Amino acid sequence: MNKTEVINGGKYKFTVTTNVQLYEDRITCHTYKLGGKYADCVNISYKYKNNKPVKAMIPHLLYEPECAVASLLAKGSGTELMIKTAINYAYNDVPSVPIFEFEDDSNIDCVEKQMTNPPPRKTVKPVNLAFFNIAYHGKTWYESRFNAQMIDSEKYKRYKKSLEFLTDPSKKPEFKNFLEIIENKHAADSPQVKLLEDCYKAPTYRKFFEAIPREVRCSVLYEWLDTFMKHYIVYDNNWYIDARNMEAIQTGGSREKFYIFSYKKTSNF
Repeated sequence: MNKTEVINGGKYKFTVTTNVQLYEDRITCHTYKLGGKYADCVNISYKYKNNKPVKAMIPHLLYEPECAVASLLAKGSGTELMIKTAINYAYNDVPSVPIFEFEDDSNIDCVEKQMTNPPPRKTVKPVNLAFFNIAYHGKTWYESRFNAQMIDSEKYKRYKKSLEFLTDPSKKPEFKNFLEIIENKHAADSPQVKLLEDCYKAPTYRKFFEAIPREVRCSVLYEWLDTFMKHYIVYDNNWYIDARNMEAIQTGGSREKFYIFSYKKTSNF
């Protein structure tokens, strides 16, 4: 069975295709695909046992402006609406499975998308979105927007504890040690190092990140943010969103529009 319809998600419209395949009265495939002019933006798939759904996964997520119908999808807030719309739609169809598992390999691109190229557009200069959001907000993008948690609950507790280094002045070493942590390759008198040294006068790591000028943050962090975060925090890419605890869809507000969401696994369609 294949069904396609246009649905509302906040101020946007999306096309959703439901695909259910049977073999000898047994469900072998159950997926949802959501998008717009570019159709393959969010995929959700279900695993079945004894012909009953037991697990929901999000194997494919991708932001493109063309992911909405009849309008361009905004960065950040638009991506949030799109994902929540897809999850809500699937959960309404299959209320017995409220947990949606995914791998958080999301990133932001320090280079603006070349809109003359057709989607999907390749990420040119990626920065880990989870680590970027942790640096400035103390939680991942999915934690802040979807109340997501790691599948491994014990590791999640250790992860939350490990974030204390961001606001604890005693966890911030001398600048020369910081350069060793990030495996700095630039000369001591280079503009890159001088900028970092000036910002590093801040009392905590959180204040240090905030001191980096907004217009150059992405390009500055591109070189070393992954190495830095892996030095300090306990982390796991395996997360889940509970549709029952997900924040409601917002249609307004002034959330930061810097984020360019990009995450892709093999599609089920």
